Amino acid sequence: MDEKDQQEMVRRVLARVREEYGFVPLVSEMMSERPDIYLPYSEMSSGLFFRPRHLDRRTAELAAIAAGAALGSENCLGVHIPQALKLGLSEDEIMEAMFVGSFMSMNRSNSIALRCLKAARGNQG
Repeated sequence: MDEKDQQEMVRRVLARVREEYGFVPLVSEMMSERPDIYLPYSEMSSGLFFRPRHLDRRTAELAAIAAGAALGSENCLGVHIPQALKLGLSEDEIMEAMFVGSFMSMNRSNSIALRCLKAARGNQG
């Protein structure tokens, strides 16, 4: 695909993104300046969120919300929470996904810190 074709494809993809989300997320906006990188990225994103093979779209959005909560990614949550609501998920379902992600993040921190404490105990004896 030549550069002109890539630019046209990027234009179409961004139009679909804008239609779906109501705006173009910053990551898509900035990455679209590099069609060679953005087009494969966009295809992966579409496959995961709009054409998942083994999850339904609602579950994929809940997974994104849980991951966004775990990673503290406010911008990702700002994309995926409205999308989940648009797909008919309740606020309770969304909050539970957030709590799952937050718990996993907290437990990771606990696991690291408690292993360090256990190791320090072993070094004192």
